[in-house]
Amino acid sequence: MELSAKSNGNEWGERAAQGKQHMLAFLFAALDKAPLNASSCRDGVLKAENAEAAVQNRATMRSTSGVEIALAVLLAPKDARMSLRAFVASGDLCGDLLFNAADVQPGDEAAYRLTMETAKQTLLTLTFEPSYKPTFKDAFAYAGVENMKHQYTGAAAAYRAALAMVNQSDDPLKFRRVVTDELSMALGISGDLKGSREVNEAAIAKDPEYPLYYYNLSCADAEAGDPKAARTHLQLAFDRRSHTLKGETFPDPTEDNSLQKLRKDDAFWSLAQQVSQQLKSEKKP
Repeated sequence: MELSAKSNGNEWGERAAQGKQHMLAFLFAALDKAPLNASSCRDGVLKAENAEAAVQNRATMRSTSGVEIALAVLLAPKDARMSLRAFVASGDLCGDLLFNAADVQPGDEAAYRLTMETAKQTLLTLTFEPSYKPTFKDAFAYAGVENMKHQYTGAAAAYRAALAMVNQSDDPLKFRRVVTDELSMALGISGDLKGSREVNEAAIAKDPEYPLYYYNLSCADAEAGDPKAARTHLQLAFDRRSHTLKGETFPDPTEDNSLQKLRKDDAFWSLAQQVSQQLKSEKKP
C-alpha cells in the first residue's frame, strides 16, 4: 500500500494489507542501542513510544527459518483496539512489525483472534539477514521512495549510492542515464545547483550524446540567472533529442518551472517556444 524511507538512510518502512488484515513494518538502525536482540529491541521501542502501559502480554517465538521474534500484544487505551507487535534484531538493526485488523469493533474477540493467528502464521515465514549488502536495485528503490516523498536531499544521497553500483544493473548505460538524471534533479530541487552541474558535466564527459544532461544544465543556468548559457545548453540538448531512452520524451521547456524563470529574456524564450512547437509537430501522426 505504501513505502517510506528516512533521509538519513537509517529506516525503511512498508504498509501492506490483505483483506481486513493490516501490517506496518519498519527496519531501522538504532546505533545508540547496539548490540540488540529481539527482546531488547521490543522493550526499547515500546519504552520510547511510552506504550508500555498498553502492553497486555509479552512472548517470544521463532520463525521457521530460526529467527527469534519478540512479541507484544497491545490494547489501545482510546478505542480498546488490539494489535500485535513483533520485533527482530541483530547488532544495530531493529525490525518492528505491527499487525491489526481494519473495521474491527472493540470487543470482537473472534476478529481479534483471527488477526493474531494470521499475524503469527505470517511471522512463521519471516527471514532476517542483518549481514545483507544492498545492491543497485536496493539503493535505486530507496532513492525512488525518498524522491516520491519529496525528501530530495536524502534522495540525492541514495541516488549517488545507486550510481556507484550501476554496473550491477542489467543495463548499465540506461540506468546510468536514468540515475544521473534523477540525481541531478534531486540536487537541483534541494538547492545544490553546483552539485547538480558537476554531476551532469561529469556525465557528458563519458556519454556526450544523452540530451537530458544538457537539458539539466540549462535548468541550472536558468536557476542561476544565466540566459545565454541556458540557451546554449537547451540547444545542445534539443540537437540530441533522438538519443532519449525508449519510452522517454524530451521535456517541453515552456512548461519547466526552472526555465520559465527566463521568460523575460527574449532570445532564450524564443528558442524555448521553437523547441516546444517542434516537439509538438513531431508528435503528430
